[in-house]
Amino acid sequence: MKKKWKRIGIAVILLSCITAITGCGDKKAPGEMTDAVQTITVGRPGLDIKIASIIIASELGYYTEEGVNVKFETISNLADGMTAVSQGKLDVLPFGVIPSCTFVSKGSDVVVFGGTISEGSEGIVLNENIDKYKTVGDFKNKKIGCYRMETGHMVIKGFLRENGFDVNSDVEFVYLDSQQSIVEAVKKGEVDLGFVNSGYGYIAEKSGLAIAFHASDFSADFPCCRQTTNRSTLTDKHRPLVKFTIANLRAYYTLEHNKEKSIDALVAYCGQDAQYVESVIYGSDTYDAAMKISLDPNKNKVCDFYEVMKSNGDIDADTKFKMEDHVDTSIYKEALEELIERDKNSEFYVSLKNEFEKNNQ
Repeated sequence: MKKKWKRIGIAVILLSCITAITGCGDKKAPGEMTDAVQTITVGRPGLDIKIASIIIASELGYYTEEGVNVKFETISNLADGMTAVSQGKLDVLPFGVIPSCTFVSKGSDVVVFGGTISEGSEGIVLNENIDKYKTVGDFKNKKIGCYRMETGHMVIKGFLRENGFDVNSDVEFVYLDSQQSIVEAVKKGEVDLGFVNSGYGYIAEKSGLAIAFHASDFSADFPCCRQTTNRSTLTDKHRPLVKFTIANLRAYYTLEHNKEKSIDALVAYCGQDAQYVESVIYGSDTYDAAMKISLDPNKNKVCDFYEVMKSNGDIDADTKFKMEDHVDTSIYKEALEELIERDKNSEFYVSLKNEFEKNNQ
C-alpha cells in the first residue's frame, strides 16, 4: 500500500512539473487573447467590398489572432441594420453615414466609433456628356438620379445650396430604388446624370456609360460609410471593439503594403474577378477608384455632414440632438496606440495617429 501511494505521489509531482513547464512556455504575444473571447456581431447587406479592411481581417485570421470572435449577420438594408444596432440586436454596422446621422437626429443612442471609407461617389452620364459637369452652373435645371442612402448626392446637394441653388427648384433629385435603376435611367435619358458608389461606376462604364466626375471633385474628404454601434455595446464591449479595430488596422496595413495578398482575400470573399477588385480598391489605367479606405472616425467631417443634412432638410433642422455627442474616438485611438507600442510597422500607425489628431479635434 505504501508503494502504491508513493507511486501516486511521484505521478502527481511529475504532472505538476509538466504543467509548470507548459505554462511557462505559453506566454502570450502582444495582441493575443489574455481574457475570455467575446463576440462582435457585424451586419452586412451583401458582399460589397467597401468593407475591405474588415474582409481582409476576417479572411487572414487577424480577429482570431487578436482574441475577438467576429460573427457576420446579413441585413436586408441599412435602415434595418441601424434599427438592429439601436435595439442592441447587432453590435456594429460598418455601412452608411446617412442612417447613423438620421437615427441620432431622432434620439437614438447610436455611436460612430470608426470609419470604413471616405468619398466614393461617382457621377455617371452618357458618353457625350462626359465633359459637361465642371462647374456649379453646369448642374442648373438638371435631373439627377440617386438613392436616399447614397452620401455623394447629399454632399452635392449641400454644395449646390451653398452656391446659391434652390435645391427644390433649380435642380431635381429623382430618387430611385437601386444603383442599377440609376444606370438604366441615365441610359434612357430619364435623368441627366446619376450618383452611384461602391465602385459601381466601374460597372456603369462596362455597360457603356461614362464617369463625368467624382463628388469629391466638388467637396473633398467627405465621410461615407462609418462604423456605428450602440451606447451599451460601446461600454460593455469596449475591449473587444478595440481588438476588432486593431485587427482592421492590421488589415489596412496589409491592404496598403501587400496588394496581391489583399486582392486574393477580397476575391475569395466576393466572388468577383481580380480585375474588378483591383480596379475598385486600387484603381487601374482605365478606372480611377473613387473610394478611399479610411478607418478614422473623423469626428470633424461626420459632424459637418450632420449639419449639411440638417440644412438640406434631410433631417430635422430643429433636432435637439447633437452629432458630437454620438461620435466616440477612444476605440480607434486606443487601437492605434497599442499597435504603435508593439513597434511593428509603427511608422504607418504613427502617420494614422497624426491624421487622427487633425480629424478629431
